[in-house]
Amino acid sequence: MSAEADEATGAPGKIPLIHLYIDETGSRHLDRPGAQAKHGFDWFAIGGLLVDQEHEDGTKQRLQTFLARWPQIRSPLHFTDMRAEKKGFSWLGRVGDETRTRFWSEYKMLLAAAPVAGTACVIDRPGYAARGYGKRIGEEKWLLCRSAFDIILERAAKYAKHRGRRLRVYYERADPDTDARVEDYFRNIKAKGLAFDEKNSAKYNPMKPDEFAHLLLDITGKDKSNKMMQVADTYLYSITRGSYERKFDIYRRLLESGRLVTSQVPGAMAANLGIKTYCFELVAAARNNKSRV
Repeated sequence: MSAEADEATGAPGKIPLIHLYIDETGSRHLDRPGAQAKHGFDWFAIGGLLVDQEHEDGTKQRLQTFLARWPQIRSPLHFTDMRAEKKGFSWLGRVGDETRTRFWSEYKMLLAAAPVAGTACVIDRPGYAARGYGKRIGEEKWLLCRSAFDIILERAAKYAKHRGRRLRVYYERADPDTDARVEDYFRNIKAKGLAFDEKNSAKYNPMKPDEFAHLLLDITGKDKSNKMMQVADTYLYSITRGSYERKFDIYRRLLESGRLVTSQVPGAMAANLGIKTYCFELVAAARNNKSRV
């Protein structure tokens, strides 16, 4: 067995692992409009959660215990369906207020108690376009997906390095073309490092290619039945929504419970390892204008 494969087992005496579970929300194509949601925000984000390998089984068991208390749940947890009380969660719209309140209280307790670190790269799509990125041609006209993936992967790798661990990545499968693209992004970073402009990214202390080669193990696609991916789905949406609305209820609960990666690293490292909001100039300007009214 190779040294890398041996380390990947997490056996005693070997370098321990952190698992990164990622999903995405919003449209990754600038030339395609995002979903017209009631909240009015237009984002693309990749993220979810980081979990120490040895804590993963316990987290899955906590979710299984929650599911056992709610036999009405017959499909994978999908936060937007739960929130909208549709599809496999339409039953939430038919129960009484007391039962519905208890469901959400127990679910928030599950999320807040999970020994994980919520992480994400949230891109404001109008802000991304306003920077002129959507006008680039050829290799420079990146999908939003690649920009967000590179950022989230580097920050997760830096977090793993800070913790003295290595990183294994799991992503939620979509379609064959998208899956192949995501895995190609990973392999390219592992082999060559980041493709961002060195001058523009210098202030973020970008990781060197040899560090990526050592820290990154592999990437595997998972479907919606994966329990950790279901938790990651809620974490991602909540962090994304909370990046626009600080009072969003589940975001506030995660923040106050110390479940966000930004609060789990030293303050001096938070800017480079924490949750990343990208191209938020228009969002910040709107907040400032609102505060003056």
